[in-house]
Amino acid sequence: MPDKVFVHAIDQARDLTYGQLWRLGNRIAQALAARGIGANDRVLMLSENSIEFVAVFLGVVRAGATIATANVEMNRAHLAEIVRAVAPRLILCQEGLGLEELCAGTGVEPLALGEWREAGGSTGFFAELERFDAEADIEPVCRPNDFAVIFYTSGTEAKPKGVLQTHWAVWHNFDAVADAVELDEDDRVLDCRSYTWLSAQNMSLGAPLFRGATVCMAKHFSRSRYFDWVKAYRITMGVSVPTILNMFLNEPVPVHGRDVTHLRFLMTSSAPMLPEQWRRFEDTYGILVCQSAGCSEGGLMCSHRGTRRRIGTIGEPLKYQEIRLLDPKGNEVPRGEAGEMVVSGPMRSWGYLHWDGRMEKLPDSGHRTGDLAAMDEHGHIRIVGRLKDQIIRGGVNVSPVEVDNVLAEHPDIEEAAAVGVPHQIYGEEVVAYVVPRDGARLTADSVRAHCAVKLAFFKQPKEVFFTDSLPRNERGKLDRKSLAARWKRDHNAA
Repeated sequence: MPDKVFVHAIDQARDLTYGQLWRLGNRIAQALAARGIGANDRVLMLSENSIEFVAVFLGVVRAGATIATANVEMNRAHLAEIVRAVAPRLILCQEGLGLEELCAGTGVEPLALGEWREAGGSTGFFAELERFDAEADIEPVCRPNDFAVIFYTSGTEAKPKGVLQTHWAVWHNFDAVADAVELDEDDRVLDCRSYTWLSAQNMSLGAPLFRGATVCMAKHFSRSRYFDWVKAYRITMGVSVPTILNMFLNEPVPVHGRDVTHLRFLMTSSAPMLPEQWRRFEDTYGILVCQSAGCSEGGLMCSHRGTRRRIGTIGEPLKYQEIRLLDPKGNEVPRGEAGEMVVSGPMRSWGYLHWDGRMEKLPDSGHRTGDLAAMDEHGHIRIVGRLKDQIIRGGVNVSPVEVDNVLAEHPDIEEAAAVGVPHQIYGEEVVAYVVPRDGARLTADSVRAHCAVKLAFFKQPKEVFFTDSLPRNERGKLDRKSLAARWKRDHNAA
């Protein structure tokens, strides 16, 4: 199927077929070899989503070298440090982003990524490729445990982390994700997240590649155009994050599942979808929502299998994942009880690349995610909180996610978050920040009364603060640290 479209770049209005990808991969491998770049040598690419990004990312991996990526918008303040830590043999920069100066003093002259044209006339790095034989198939120069990808993500930390992934892990992630969402050659996947993130690389590059599917890629999310894309490209699976789905709830658009019968489901990841919001989206739009969850260190850990979802869970462990839920003493907890999620197996990343260039291997015993989770009788996992987010009130643990879910059930609350704040007697006390729906007449007393019906007294928020929005990081994840800091600032000022 060499003429079948692998990626359609919506913003560029251009296609990359499977045959073109293979030919570009051949040329990229020869170009790297001509520069003396082999296994574990690093190519740093600083670029937005584009046909060129996809070709270089997959071409470098196929050749057996190491591709390093960083989200330009999210990590701009740290890009100079990232360049020094990666110590690349080759730097490719998308023009027009003002990145070249960040590479000064690294000893490597950045090369313009350029634009690819199959008929000739390419620019930048792609112009250099034209002198190599597109039909000369290549033999990879790497071994399974050599490094394939280095990616940077902010996650829940203030400073981005460099994570190293082997070729062995890349293969298992691509195959397991394709298996979990039941992709086949007839599927058409829509994604508008940055392909510098592991989740997008797995869900919307590797998995479709492994099954011969087609990807429709946008640079950024557009609320007004998203479902136009779904209709125009006959999308069968859309990939999103809870923030996107909540935008559609806050400002509804005129679309329903009966208008897009080819859309099997929307997959959401990066943060858990609150059950009440999940149900409301499906009731409003008649479109099925499925959930997946992963982390930089563990790869995609869990997902609903195809359309078989259970609201409130992140699905089942993927086929290569080894997931244990452990108590504080390291013992596995019984089904239904909460424990810290620990991930092992071939999908796991190798370890970290530190800012001084040092590499640190993850423990062989498994990566501790910091997520508190429980497995139900059907084998589906439910996230109940983060260890570091746990509120310890008078020596008793309170999961803020449980409080969030109860708050979200109130018909006049758009979204809400519980957080622990200092208390002289109990150590910590539960408070809540609430975003009211438009036109709602909420009071702190009515919110507390709602919680009193469903929560034990020690879990109930004792103070309620109304706000226009909740703080989130660049990935759309709720930032409870910011709420706790806001509470301290406000109360210190008072």
